[in-house]
Amino acid sequence: MGNNGNDYGIRIDSYRAGDDYVFLITGGAAHVGAVACAYRHEGEIRSEKISVPGHREGELVQELAESAASKLGHRAVVIMGIHIDHATKQDIAQIITLVHEKMRATLESEER
Repeated sequence: MGNNGNDYGIRIDSYRAGDDYVFLITGGAAHVGAVACAYRHEGEIRSEKISVPGHREGELVQELAESAASKLGHRAVVIMGIHIDHATKQDIAQIITLVHEKMRATLESEER
């Protein structure tokens, strides 16, 4: 498949829930594969995640939720579902890079 300028349809929609944040990350055939919630407790960022069996987004949503909670100073929920048919290891690596880049940009815009 290769990237060749393809962003795999990855998008991040962000929502406010009072002082807290919700991020919905989708791409390809959008779905819910994993959810993570990160929050500050006793001075530390903690998180919980739920992954649908057979989905691999769990570690990434947890990492992104923790990063968002730390950077924004409020609870953050990340919901992710990215499915690309016949994705290669190179596609997956590129998708992870794109998600990180887009999340960084989203967090920067939320801080303003």
